[in-house]
Amino acid sequence: MRKALAPLLITCLLLTGCWDQHELKKLLFVDIVGIDYAGDNRQLKVNFVISSLREANQGGGRPSAISYETTGVSLFDAVANTNKVVPGDLSALETRLYLISTRFAKDKPLNILNASSQFLSNPLYAHLAVYDGDLSELLSRSKIKDVPVSDLLMGLLEGEIKRGKIPSNKLLHYILGGTNFINDFALNRFVPSGEGARLAGLALFSDGRYTGTNLNNEETQLANLMNGAQGKIQTIVGRMDGSHYSVLVQNAKRKFRIVRSGEGINHIEVSLKLDLKIVEEDTELNKHSKDVFKSLEKTIEEDLTSKAVEVIATLQKANCDYFQLGHEVAAYHPKLYGKMNWRELYPKLRIKPVIHVNILNSGILE
Repeated sequence: MRKALAPLLITCLLLTGCWDQHELKKLLFVDIVGIDYAGDNRQLKVNFVISSLREANQGGGRPSAISYETTGVSLFDAVANTNKVVPGDLSALETRLYLISTRFAKDKPLNILNASSQFLSNPLYAHLAVYDGDLSELLSRSKIKDVPVSDLLMGLLEGEIKRGKIPSNKLLHYILGGTNFINDFALNRFVPSGEGARLAGLALFSDGRYTGTNLNNEETQLANLMNGAQGKIQTIVGRMDGSHYSVLVQNAKRKFRIVRSGEGINHIEVSLKLDLKIVEEDTELNKHSKDVFKSLEKTIEEDLTSKAVEVIATLQKANCDYFQLGHEVAAYHPKLYGKMNWRELYPKLRIKPVIHVNILNSGILE
């Protein structure tokens, strides 16, 4: 009986391999979706960076990438128009990045991106970012310095996310996160740099629209920590007493404290406690007394606090409640929140950063 089944099983495996080979050749994996407006009208201009597996065979094949630009009245229409002229089956299941132009970002982009949740091959685990430049020009390049443009952009994002310096910004968070408190957010921002692009901080959104106001890279790292990012040995470089200092974040804890005054809010404290490890070339630093380290802690606290004040001022100027303080007030003081107009109150609200620094030890970069 077993001998009789053996040829049949081998035949089935061979047939499966042929079918897989055929299907792989047909699949066109959308790696990056770039979205802008076409001209001065409301029609979308969509760039697809598509990866396909040529010479597919059992166990592998030769990957290739093409860039295709199309237009449509909606995201679905743009995909349908692409299917009419590009041979193969588009698959968004492996899409890694949605990159939107600043012009598109100023027009409540989540309303249009919400359609992506209806695709059969749901790409909601893709990252979402802003490009402050010519999106078509960037995505039309197959490679930048021998690196595929999709790998370059994702490499920059994933590297800084891993180092804890920027937020993750997954599309899933914004599409399925609810509508009450996600209208104010911040997206990682790319700008042109040489032949390619570089990260340049955060683009701030208020009421779902890009404000045109940004945080730079240094402010972004601090804002990310103040927004509850886990301490992951982020490197912070600053100045104290006219010289530079370098520290590694070992742990970070963020807390909010709402201080009421009568029937209103007096102020909100954004408290950030950092456990740091000093990294210095001067080995004599290891011989400093506890009093010296206490002095260093105070100096670093003052430096980071002054930077945190600037971050909060920028957020309030843009009317971007990035820290979701309105959510905190609504959760813990619902009656008070129900009586106020948070959109009008937030820019005028007194928000006080409180930075606590604890130096654990000193040493070299591990």
